[in-house]
Amino acid sequence: MKVSISWLKQLVELNCSVEELVNLLPLRSISTKEVADKFIELDMKGYNRADLLSMRGVAREVAAITGSKLAFEEPQEAEFVWNKQDLPKVSIEIKDPQLAPVYCVAKIEGLKSGLSNESWIQKLEESEVRTVNNIADVTNLIMLEYGQPMHAFDARAVKDEKIIVRVAQKGERITTLDGKTRDLQTSDLLIADSQNALGIAGVMGGKDSEVNETTSTILLEAAIFDSISIRQTANRLALLSEASRRFQHGLTKTNLLKAMDAAIKMYQSLGGKLTAISLLGNLEDQARKIILTKKKLDELIGVKISTDQVESYLKSLNLQTRSAGSDFWEVTVPYWRLDVNIEEDVVEEVARMYGYEKIPAEKVSQSQPLQKEEPIFQQIQDLRKKLVDLGLTEVQTYSFYSTDILRALGSDKEKLVKVANPISAETEYLRDKVWPSLVEVVGKNLRKGFKDIGIFEIGKAFGVGKDGNPKESYRLTIALCNNTDNPVAELHQLAQNIIDSLGVKLGHPPGGQDSYFHPKRVVGIEKDGKRMGNLAEVHLRMLNKLGIEKRVAILEINL
Repeated sequence: MKVSISWLKQLVELNCSVEELVNLLPLRSISTKEVADKFIELDMKGYNRADLLSMRGVAREVAAITGSKLAFEEPQEAEFVWNKQDLPKVSIEIKDPQLAPVYCVAKIEGLKSGLSNESWIQKLEESEVRTVNNIADVTNLIMLEYGQPMHAFDARAVKDEKIIVRVAQKGERITTLDGKTRDLQTSDLLIADSQNALGIAGVMGGKDSEVNETTSTILLEAAIFDSISIRQTANRLALLSEASRRFQHGLTKTNLLKAMDAAIKMYQSLGGKLTAISLLGNLEDQARKIILTKKKLDELIGVKISTDQVESYLKSLNLQTRSAGSDFWEVTVPYWRLDVNIEEDVVEEVARMYGYEKIPAEKVSQSQPLQKEEPIFQQIQDLRKKLVDLGLTEVQTYSFYSTDILRALGSDKEKLVKVANPISAETEYLRDKVWPSLVEVVGKNLRKGFKDIGIFEIGKAFGVGKDGNPKESYRLTIALCNNTDNPVAELHQLAQNIIDSLGVKLGHPPGGQDSYFHPKRVVGIEKDGKRMGNLAEVHLRMLNKLGIEKRVAILEINL
């Protein structure tokens, strides 16, 4: 997230220098990637702060950690444009509400396409976003300020001005704004009319419905789409846009309505007129209240922080507190803090504002007993070093089968270990093999432009034992994909460097149960006559299901 310094100063009355702010941010757990004359780039990799993908969110955080005053006010629902007039509805049909729980469209007429004003252009340029025209620029400015992706369709391109939200049909294609024609899968969510696809939901609009110099009427979209669906489509198509990043991090309904109101008012400043609007779905965010105890604070932080300090820190972050007794508070979480859900999250916020640098380091008071190291761990360390020396890159993947892998494998779910309380459909089943996870990694790297891929993982696979209970085992897995015509032969040669040290040997081809391998390019790996794994080329049929067009060879050995 590139934060325009001049724009930030418009949103918060900064009471310190930019240099002081930059030095303070890491101390409050906000990492920076780059600091330039006109912007500060925040490092959002692996970070769950969706609110920091917006200028207003950053301004709130800066105000809290510096004690500065915000220079903007939150618009109230009664002030929203559509609540001041009686308007007709935009025609919308949502085929799968689970994939689009909130979908809003406003029709705006009387626009004239042209250059944006200097202020808008400066904000975009300092955020390193390309200016297009005043109509398209509004959607980018709103996304940057509010963190809510928006899209403007030229109303002339929407047949009967009716929008249909649906998944792609088999064999359907669309030409996106970048001019590329994309092959779609039936899991991809689309915005369409009765005849054609208009855009890939949450990822990129279509070329045929883009705003141009003759556009005068638009259908302005703001939505909340299923984050998993958006991530899968964006990754498969290698379209990791600023919009898709925000959909994946999470959006709020309250913020969506505020962003829609702000966008309409910006279009009104261009001479536009709101003539119709539809707001579909549950538009209220669920209130979150968390009980925070003084005991938990003292235990986790390790220093005693006064009650007044705790309440002051939380108030600065808009975490409203109500004393529910002498030793605990009821904390109300603001709508934009999607990352604060449990008591420990609130404790972390208090510690962050207090300053981790102020918490003294203490030695462990008791000596810890020496643990006997299992032989398998030394074997794993030796293997890692050898494989890295052979030029392979280690990866670590989740121990779950993604829905894409389950679909490609056609696995019998009854034979898999099912998680009792999965947090999503992506974490419902534990993997019984590691190599499919690596094939998925290969696909992601190919879509990002990498051509020579050699990766390995030493990870766990899970199965069901004879007693019906789950069992786990370590697997050494390698995946190769490059420009050679025969990656399995190259992997065979590489495997000779490690097979002997593992006490295994290449054996006979496995039976027909492994139909996801090429029938002529697979050999079993054996130890004392027992099958321990495979060296094989993945079947084209499975690769197609994962959107991989190149040949992939895998090796998997049960350790």
